[in-house]
Amino acid sequence: MRVFQGEGWTWYQLGPHEKTTAQGLIQPDHWPECRNWFQGVPSANINCLDINAAVQGKEAIYGSYIYDQEAEVQQNRTAFHFYLTKDYFFTMNLDISQFEEANRRPIDQHLKRCKDAPEVFLVLLGELMRMYLKELEHFEVHLGKVRWGFHHDNNKSIIELIHKRRHELLVIRSLILSMKKVAMGLKETFLTKSFDEIEQRRTFYEIDRGMSLIKEYANEINYLLHSEEVVTSHRGNEIFKALTIFTTIFTPMTAFGALWGMNFEVMPELSLKYGYLFSLILIAVSTALVYWYLKKKGWTGDLLRDKKRYMKRKGSFK
Repeated sequence: MRVFQGEGWTWYQLGPHEKTTAQGLIQPDHWPECRNWFQGVPSANINCLDINAAVQGKEAIYGSYIYDQEAEVQQNRTAFHFYLTKDYFFTMNLDISQFEEANRRPIDQHLKRCKDAPEVFLVLLGELMRMYLKELEHFEVHLGKVRWGFHHDNNKSIIELIHKRRHELLVIRSLILSMKKVAMGLKETFLTKSFDEIEQRRTFYEIDRGMSLIKEYANEINYLLHSEEVVTSHRGNEIFKALTIFTTIFTPMTAFGALWGMNFEVMPELSLKYGYLFSLILIAVSTALVYWYLKKKGWTGDLLRDKKRYMKRKGSFK
């Protein structure tokens, strides 16, 4: 167990196997409501939050918070458990060395300016939030690659990559959303506290910034997915249109070929001297008439004009 102390607060950092020590730190008035939550510590890696404000001046907030989640495997996640009053709090299974490594500064020096336990806890959340913001910066780089990849080469692999980035964003969003829930719970628990100190306000601003970024990234991913649906639909329509035109144009050839391929004993065309030439001319004329009818209706114009415009543009780019 490590103990951090400041002016008006004490933080007990406990290991995952120090449940007995943690139970001794819970106030007797809070224990009946804490029992169900505490019995699951530290085996249950789930998000939960509860508030005990029955006695004024002895408010407490406690629960568990998943602060690390692997995007590929749901079970690969890490949660820490906390119990917080105005004067002291304890955490279990929280590795603060990750904060110091990610933010490159010793956290104990940052805590010296805090005046009470809720402020210290918000500082910890702020350190975590800075880690998530760094992850969002990396995510933005990957999203930019997807954006330009979709522009240059819209294929199946790009679509799969878009869905992958969307899942990663959902994972980060769940972490920050759970943190926002805890931060809002702190305000609800300690109503007499103003939460106007610089570090506290910075944490709330960082949470809001993270949620705003996630919202914008989600809108961009949804736009990419919508564009993919439009492109796929357009491609499907063009393919269906082309196949329909080809099938319709070659219908006379198919019909006459099927007619003259019958094995009837009496077939007048077989005795004609120029029957073969007559059949070719009849098929060609019928096909031309079908094409002329389709073109007159405007059912082939868009497809052919798009192709001409594309070739013209391609030549102008050279």
